[in-house]
Amino acid sequence: MTMRKTVVWSLLLVALSGGCVAVVGAGGGEPESVKAAAVPLDRGRSGRLAVGPLRFLGGLDIAGGDRVGGLSGLSVDPAGDRFVAIGDTGLVVDGRLQTDAGGRLTGLSDLHSRPLTIEEGTSHSKHRTDAEDLTRLPDGGWLVSLERDHRILRYKDGERGPEGTPTPIPLPPGMDSAPENGGLEALTRLPDGRLLAMEEGSDDGRRERRAWITRVGIKGDGVPRSAADWQPFTYLAAPRYRPTSVAPLPDGGVLVLERWVSLLGGWSSRLVRVAPGQLTAGAVVDGEELGRLEPPLVNDNFEGIATRPGPAGETLVYLISDNNFSPLQRTYLLLFALHGPSS
Repeated sequence: MTMRKTVVWSLLLVALSGGCVAVVGAGGGEPESVKAAAVPLDRGRSGRLAVGPLRFLGGLDIAGGDRVGGLSGLSVDPAGDRFVAIGDTGLVVDGRLQTDAGGRLTGLSDLHSRPLTIEEGTSHSKHRTDAEDLTRLPDGGWLVSLERDHRILRYKDGERGPEGTPTPIPLPPGMDSAPENGGLEALTRLPDGRLLAMEEGSDDGRRERRAWITRVGIKGDGVPRSAADWQPFTYLAAPRYRPTSVAPLPDGGVLVLERWVSLLGGWSSRLVRVAPGQLTAGAVVDGEELGRLEPPLVNDNFEGIATRPGPAGETLVYLISDNNFSPLQRTYLLLFALHGPSS
């Protein structure tokens, strides 16, 4: 999403540049040259390779012109070969991920972008196409959460991301009172089949954020049939931070991505681990902070997170930032490895 006064904040950020490698892209059938430059975790300390328990495995600064940007949700396939991202301007981007022999992220290829279809087809209305997060379903389809016109859309097709004509699924109760620009920012499917959704909420300084998890035992694919299938709980974000995305962990817990921006400090992102036992109806969840991305570390408007199993039992964690199509912000794609008993 575009945060309140984003333009003011972005004017304070320094535009980054560097040597780039060309990536072949395509959108609407027309090829386009997109550039992806390697970016370090800390430009002042090239040897720094960790944020708390998260080991840095490379990052890319993606310059996509007016075709690739505004990305708010991210999905990476279990093999780590392909990714799909969606944007809050109604954009779907997909492509291949390139890594070296050590598993470090080195580049992108086969990049495509296209409009996200909604119930009536494609639309230029941000009110209708403000997509914030996505998750894959077992049948190969997708769920996409949207705000402003709050809804969750189900797509039955999409090897390269959500496509075709979607149908809405029942929303969690109380979404009619959600802020227009602070709706269902985070959505994921847990290993046990339940869905988890979080509301970003208002920029009011409160820690409490509304969240919901679907009940166990929904017949069929686990997608809710009514609002009653959603069970509420409360998520406690850090003061001044708000949740922007969530991704599953192998043990049944989740990683939550939180984001904050200030006039003096710029962007800051926080990664929080929530244990599986906390994800219950009526709970008040205060997770474990793993680390923060803020100056002097690479930082921007990080809004998307994805996870997948690593080859040595670790969890690989991907983050993507929303540049708001501003020349003074960046689209970063970062990769980390998380080790530990609940990774």
